[in-house]
Amino acid sequence: MLQTLVFREYRYDKNIDNRIEKLKENINQNENDIESLKELANIYHAHKKNSEAVLMYEKLSKILYNDNEVLAFLGYLYYENNDLDNAKKYLLKALELYEKEPFVLFLLGNTVSRQGKIIDAINYYEKAIFLDFDILTAHIDFGRKYEHMGRHKKAYKEYLAAYELDKSDDGLKEKIDYLKEKIEKIQ
Repeated sequence: MLQTLVFREYRYDKNIDNRIEKLKENINQNENDIESLKELANIYHAHKKNSEAVLMYEKLSKILYNDNEVLAFLGYLYYENNDLDNAKKYLLKALELYEKEPFVLFLLGNTVSRQGKIIDAINYYEKAIFLDFDILTAHIDFGRKYEHMGRHKKAYKEYLAAYELDKSDDGLKEKIDYLKEKIEKIQ
């Protein structure tokens, strides 16, 4: 999955419009320019334009149809857009290629949980945990990623989920309070 520092770089780049135009030119010249498609998708995702990022990753999934990371990230983007059917479809395709990916199992658990399929969600979470996946850390990592991306409400929800798993973490409680206050000021 993407590194969060990339998002900071893209969000604060004053010349990002020039970079986007250059990447679009590259893709117009070669529609299979994998690096340009990935970078453009990452920029769109960093700027909260997930629908545009999905289009780039859809193209990538046709070019790199056996790349479990591309399929998993496409599933994640659909999850972010709350298109749970497509999220599930691509996460399952990623697992077909590499079944021992705990993060994808965790995300699939979240996806089917949102669909109301709690037993399926528990099964995916159990498989992820069996592969030494730490759900507490996953929520904290998600929270950090969202926070770095400027998505404070989502970060707040992830930190809150982590806190529900471990209420002894005072640092986490402080982070939750800080974000809650920040969100209230914005509204």
